[in-house]
Amino acid sequence: MQTAAIMRADQLERFAQFLDEHPGFAPLLQGEEAVIFGFQIGDCFLTLSEMDRLVGAEPRFDSAQAAVLLAPAAKRQ
Repeated sequence: MQTAAIMRADQLERFAQFLDEHPGFAPLLQGEEAVIFGFQIGDCFLTLSEMDRLVGAEPRFDSAQAAVLLAPAAKRQ
């Protein structure tokens, strides 16, 4: 089990904006207090540190390319 980490307000704001733009990412909750310990996207699990790197990364695609890449596999064909 991982220890709980505290997020800064700017991190939380970036996460919220990212999740709003990419609704396929589902937070995984743990315990009675519903502590987020990672995120699920399809069959993939990302830890909080991996999500932080993803959210903080500079985009490499334009919005049309990104929409195709983030669409479910059935819709990509």
